[in-house]
Amino acid sequence: MKIDPRVTILFVLLLSSFAVAFRDAWHMLPLLASALIAVLLARAPLLKLLRRLRGVWIMLVFVTLLQTLAAQDWLAGLLIAATVLQRLVILLLGGALLAGYAGHVLVQAMLQLRMPYQLAFMLSIGLRFVPLFGESYRDSLNAMQLRGVDLRKIKFRARLRIYTWLIMPTIASGIHQARKLAMAMELRGFGARDRRTAYAPLRMRWVDWLGLAGVAIWAAGIILWRVFL
Repeated sequence: MKIDPRVTILFVLLLSSFAVAFRDAWHMLPLLASALIAVLLARAPLLKLLRRLRGVWIMLVFVTLLQTLAAQDWLAGLLIAATVLQRLVILLLGGALLAGYAGHVLVQAMLQLRMPYQLAFMLSIGLRFVPLFGESYRDSLNAMQLRGVDLRKIKFRARLRIYTWLIMPTIASGIHQARKLAMAMELRGFGARDRRTAYAPLRMRWVDWLGLAGVAIWAAGIILWRVFL
């Protein structure tokens, strides 16, 4: 039994807001633990998402390494890198929670939260674009290997430089896909009417109200953890 997507959206918004607001790895630990527990309870497709984002993980590790090397003190740089990596993992887990719902269900939940339809549709499409970036990165990497580049025989620094070269075609492919999607939406009259009807509006059940109360108690506990510890 899946919980109402509005409760999940509220939890993910609070989770991501806390992850951005907190500045040290110590205060991020309960956020990371909460995200992992929520993913396990919701049976979100985390493993499937991780497999599809294999190339993105390489970029995340590269960013954390740059964060460590940019600091003057290696210990302080390591702590900053750990915080950045925790924040990225928390955001990824929040995305995994939302990925367990169908796109039209998420859009309907955002609409019933009084969010403009254009913004709700844009957010749902953005979630679908994240795996596309991973696939484009893997395609570029496979194309490079098919041309005779053996990454296992290249030194570590040169390998990191190659990974950075692959970022640009990945971004260019994402922009190209976004342009095609925008053209298709415009041709189908997206946004022609201000009001939209709903075929299956969402209704809160007792388990959803219980989950909402749990989210409120969790948020209060996180705030107390941040203030007093």
